This record gives sequence, structure tokens and C-alpha cells, in this order.
Amino acid sequence: MTDRAWHGVTDPAWLGVTDRAGHGFAVMVRARLRANRISLAVMTVLMAVFCAASLQTYVVAFPAEATRAAMLAPLVNNGALRALYGYPFDIGDPAGWVAWRTMTSVGLIMAVWASIITAGALRGEEDAGRGDLVLSGAQPRRRWFAAAVTATVLQAGVIGAVCVSALAAIGIPQHLLTLANAGELGLQLVAPAWFFAAVAALTSQLTATVRGARLLAASVVVVAFVVRAPADIGDGIPWLRWVTPLGWFEELRPPAAPSLPALTVILAGTIVLLGVSMLMLGRRDIGRGLLEVRESRSPRRLLLGSPARAALREEAPQLVFWFAGTALYALLMGSLVKTMLDFLRRTPMYTQFFGSKLAVDSFVALLFSLIQLLAALLAVTVIVAARAEEATGRLDLVLAMPRSRSAWLSGRALLALGSAAALTAVAAVCIWSGAAFTGQSLAPGALVTAAANSLPLLAVVIGAAALALAVVPRAVSFVHALVVAAYLWDTLGTTLKLPEWALRPSPFHALARIPVQPFAPTPAATVAVVAAALFTAALIVFRRRDLAAA
Repeated sequence: MTDRAWHGVTDPAWLGVTDRAGHGFAVMVRARLRANRISLAVMTVLMAVFCAASLQTYVVAFPAEATRAAMLAPLVNNGALRALYGYPFDIGDPAGWVAWRTMTSVGLIMAVWASIITAGALRGEEDAGRGDLVLSGAQPRRRWFAAAVTATVLQAGVIGAVCVSALAAIGIPQHLLTLANAGELGLQLVAPAWFFAAVAALTSQLTATVRGARLLAASVVVVAFVVRAPADIGDGIPWLRWVTPLGWFEELRPPAAPSLPALTVILAGTIVLLGVSMLMLGRRDIGRGLLEVRESRSPRRLLLGSPARAALREEAPQLVFWFAGTALYALLMGSLVKTMLDFLRRTPMYTQFFGSKLAVDSFVALLFSLIQLLAALLAVTVIVAARAEEATGRLDLVLAMPRSRSAWLSGRALLALGSAAALTAVAAVCIWSGAAFTGQSLAPGALVTAAANSLPLLAVVIGAAALALAVVPRAVSFVHALVVAAYLWDTLGTTLKLPEWALRPSPFHALARIPVQPFAPTPAATVAVVAAALFTAALIVFRRRDLAAA
């Protein structure tokens, strides 16, 4: 959306306020919208693609209503799927399928995203010192707080509106959805974002750093998921769903009309969190959190021997979340091998085209492409953290010592590569363990080869992120969007049968799809050479440019 369009959305008259205070509020909202415009664009495209693809998958996988119940039975009764996606209330209906298969996982993504941008707009601005500047003027704390939250609400609303339009455009002509169904699915998409934005607003008052606020909000998401999962396994535990926010969103139950009790709890919880957060903001000092931080403690010198090891120490809490989430996901997906084989046995039409081995290999290859995406995003995140060290001025102190720029950047790149490679290895072990738990056997060698096959991809992503850090340091976080775009280009392009030359630029397409295809050394070596060239260019440029503050 253009700046002029944002101006219309946040115009003081539109907000019902016409005085100077209203103008200041609108300016602050537009500033947050502008700061997050790239993130908003990426999230809008991703969520719309996920929703549209889920609906289209339903059409392709379950074309005949007469056989639909039998084909869905293995999915309905699978405990791992219920733990991952929630209780399958009415997945025989297209709206119920999208709500179960997509909105649960997409809702988690929206919750985490809203937590990140809300904490950045509140605690992040305080960390950078810009909050002090804004509040030293005529803007009171309540208005600054409201502007940050309003910006998140508007952005989530834009994503929801686009997704509703995409679902309606696909579903209504095919008589799969009504406009009301699309709106109900849109509500299930944006409700987690609005609620967890309020959670992040609260954590921003409790902790003294933006990283602490984000990690605390992410912890709330994880705990909500852990409580929700057992509520949906087996026959379900209905009362337990009301203990966790994720259960509230599940209780909206499209295609049925939204549950009034669920809507009431979601709205009341959001309002209470925001109200408590605003009260806390008014009672604390700017730049400090309500949770006390000890002024002194016994020294902890672990991993302080070099800048690279210190970076690992600093990133350790974030890495724990990445590894725990990926391990849980890989375990659950590995346990679905048995479900997939049961599905094939119940559908002779698919059995004619897929033998059991080809089906399992294809499933593992698809699963590992998702693991590669997660590992690549983790690698970029580590490089983005290196930018934070430069932006805050800490890198000036490091380079004032006998430490070269090349050594510093190389250390960060090795940390990124090691973390991402370890993530793929952990995922391989968890996929094998999940399948073994359900009595299915996967070839360990194929999983190890698939993990090793990811290394050239990870290296080229790190090279691209390092080059972005060297050339446009303030835009290095946009590499996340480029990685996701490359993955979607490969996935959607392969589905749409685009020509090979059009798909070749994506590194996700260049490598062999193990175990469906054997390891291809030539493409892997080519991608590795490109990665080396990118990183070499990054070293050359980084050595010659000035350090850039925030």
C-alpha cells in the first residue's frame, strides 16, 4: 500500500479526531506503517498464497464427495495431525478444511509476527532512544502506545482482507465457499495477530530489552500451543481448549457462525492485556522494565573467548526456540508417514500412480524442502543479528582491538552455517524418530544425505545475506523475504510446470530432491561456487565501507 493510501487510512478525520493531538497520533501510526511496509508486503503475499493453496489442495485431493469421508478418515483419527493442526471439527467442508489445515499454522505465524512488530514498535523504540525523543514532545505515553498498537491492528487487517479476497476469488466461483465463509476464515486468521500483539505490548512493559520482550511473547505462544495440543488428541478435552488462547481461536469453528463465547473471550482478553499494559507504561521509567534486573552477579565467562563465540552466547536463547520448534515439527511430520500409507491403502486411485516407497520418498523430500527453508531463514537471522551489533556501536569496540573485519564477518558466517547445518541434522534425526515411533522405517542414510545436500543452499543464502550486510546494511533483514520468495518460486513454479530456465535461478530448485532423486554433485558444486563468490564479494566490500549506525 502506498504512503498516500496509508495517509488516508490514518487521517485524523477518519479516526474521528481533528485536533493537533489527533494529527500527532496519525503521524505516529503512519511512521510505524512505513517502517513495516516490507514486512507487511511479504506477510500479505505469504498468507494469501497459503490460504489459496490450501483451498486448491482440497479440490485436487478430494474431488468426489462420495469418497471424501473415507479418504479423510486417516487424517481425522491421527493424533499427530490433531496435535499439530487442532481438532478436525468439520473438515469435510472446504471451509472447515482450510480452517483446520491452514488457519491453525498460519495463525501461529501471524501471532509471532504481530508479537515481533509490536515489541519492536514499543520496546524497540525505547532501546534505540527514539521513544525518549517522541515522548519528550507533546505526545503523551498513552497516545504513543495506542499508535503502535493501532498500526499492528491495521496491518493484520490488511493481511486478513487480502486473504479473504483470495479465498473468495477461488472458492465462490467453484461453489466451495460463500463470502461469509471467507470472512469467517479471515477472522480466524487475524484474531491471533490482534491478541498476541496485546501480549507483546504487555511483555514490552515487563522486560528492559526488545529481545527479552520478543522472547517472552514467543514463550507465551509456545506454552499456548503445548496446552492446546493435548486438548485435541483422541476424543479431545473441550474444557482444556478454553485454557489457552489457541483453543479460543479454534473454537471459532468455520464454516459455522463464529462462537459468541469464543469471540467474547478473545475480545475481553485483548482489551484486558492492552489496558494493563497501558497502566504499566504509565507507572515505569522509559528505558526500564518492571521486572527487576540484578545490578550485579557472579561472572559467567562461558563463550567469551572470541567475537564469534560471544555471538553464539548472545544468540543462544533464540537458537533454543528455533531448534525446539523445528524438532517438534519434524517429530510430528515423521509420525505422519504411517498416516500417508494408510491414506494410500484407502484410495486405490492414488495407489495406481504411487507405490509405497515412492510415496514415502516424495513425502520426505517435500518435508526436507520445508526444513531447508527453516534452516535458511535461521542462517539469515544470525547474519541480521550481526547487523544489530554494528547498528548499536558494539562493533566499533570489537574492531578497535586487533581483530580484522574479515575475521569478524567470517566468524559470523561460520556461526550461521553451523547453526543452520545443525538444525537440518536435528530435523533428520527427529523425522526418523517420529516415523519409528509409529512403527515405520525410514532409511537413515537418505536422511543424512538430505541434510548434507542442504549445505550448498545454506552457504549461498549466507553469502547473499553477507553481501547485503556489506552493501546495504540497513536492508539486510529483507533477505528473509528473498529466501521465502525463492522457495515459493520453486514450489509454485514446479506445481504450475514452468519451464526449467525460469525455475533455475532459485537455489531451492537447483539441488536434487533427496531421496526421490540421487545426490547430484554438479549442481551442488555450482551452488557452492556461487556461495563462495558472494561471500568473497561481501568481504571485499565490507572491508572498504564505513560502519553504519542504526
